[in-house]
Amino acid sequence: MTPAAVQAVSSSGRSPGRISSRDRREQYLDAAARIAAGHGVAMVTMEAVAAAVGVNKALLYRQFDNRGELLLELFDRETAELDQRAMEATANISGFEPKVRAWARAWFDHLAERAALFGRLMEARAIVPEVAVRHRERLRRLECTYGDWYAAELGIPVEEARDAARVLLAGLGGAIDRWNRTPSRATRNRLERTYVQLMLGGLRALSEGR
Repeated sequence: MTPAAVQAVSSSGRSPGRISSRDRREQYLDAAARIAAGHGVAMVTMEAVAAAVGVNKALLYRQFDNRGELLLELFDRETAELDQRAMEATANISGFEPKVRAWARAWFDHLAERAALFGRLMEARAIVPEVAVRHRERLRRLECTYGDWYAAELGIPVEEARDAARVLLAGLGGAIDRWNRTPSRATRNRLERTYVQLMLGGLRALSEGR
């Protein structure tokens, strides 16, 4: 990464000063996120992150053993934030369709803010095997969570509902790709509307088919 690129992702030109170990760790993750979103995960190196924060890389190695561990924690942080946001959006909503719409709105709100980073983190699976493993584990967990929800609400057999959840989750990857190619408010609205219609229509068809 060029010096200009490092400067662009640096949060400030000031010394980071004395901060807690947890805050320091978050600072490194924030820098890695900016580098990944702007330049790709291949550019997320220990040297680049340390330079973006303005510290000696020896300090970074006190928090992370290597780039793989740094990218894995960044993946965990970003996906956990998305999953929590989607869960909170439906916490006080009654009725299946209103819940689906609230969930989708929260997900696409997050997409509008972080699509570039999410797209880059998916690329990290080819670089850091642990990220690929964690991604599969997350998908299996979400398949069960959402599939069991569909089964309870619509009377779809659990395994069939979990299959549907897997297909719908895969569709979100397509939404990320589409957004990154043509990011705009109109694209976001169209993606959300299309996804919700496909989700509700497909699940209802499965339910009625029983």
